[in-house]
Amino acid sequence: MSLQTVLVTGANRGIGLELVRQLLSEPNPPQHLITTTRQTANRVELDALVAQHPNLHVLHIESKAYDSFTATGGVADQIQKIVGTRGLDTLIINAGIAISKELDNVTANDMIENFEINTVSPLMLTKALLPLLKVASAQRKTAVVNISSLLGSIELAKPKPDGQWFSRYPYRCSKTALNMISQCLSTDLKRDNIYVISMHPGHLKTQLGGPTAPVEVDAGVKGIIKQIKLIDNNSNGKLVSYAGGILSW
Repeated sequence: MSLQTVLVTGANRGIGLELVRQLLSEPNPPQHLITTTRQTANRVELDALVAQHPNLHVLHIESKAYDSFTATGGVADQIQKIVGTRGLDTLIINAGIAISKELDNVTANDMIENFEINTVSPLMLTKALLPLLKVASAQRKTAVVNISSLLGSIELAKPKPDGQWFSRYPYRCSKTALNMISQCLSTDLKRDNIYVISMHPGHLKTQLGGPTAPVEVDAGVKGIIKQIKLIDNNSNGKLVSYAGGILSW
């Protein structure tokens, strides 16, 4: 992957913010690194990076405001004005939420909310940005990376050896569906030379992962970037681990 024009969603904290930091620190950083956040305030670290790096751009986005993705002057238009004829070669969809409800307290609204933000929104955003992805893919290697989770794997959804088990219905199901979207997109976009993968980022010490998570954020993100650079026909349409290797669906 050339990583010349990159979009990272959900970049105000956690994995997204660390992706921004590390991409800016690359020996050959992106010509344009575009980030999105739903925050209009309380984004001190991201704004500080913008002040230091003229190639970093921040756009406001609401994950469920689907019409704004393609509206005149909306998300796609704003990105097009930044990247111009270079197109968008790397789309990293990181924005998401985790509603970890169990059988005794999960509600229909929990399921719908998690599904909309983690599954529907990534598909609609990718669809809206397809013209820009196709412009890039005619020039260089281009990919869509959906940040998913091992918890979305059906085959690996088993209790731990000690018997510990959490169903986390809304979150798990939203990531399982996201994995199917990655698989379907990889087939639909193959003719356009656009790769699509799901990425397991590891259990990281983020606000979502918690302070006892086993993997530091910088180490996990370093692995994510490495695996993005290695995307090929073998990983296309697969669930890829930040540590390398293909995981079972």
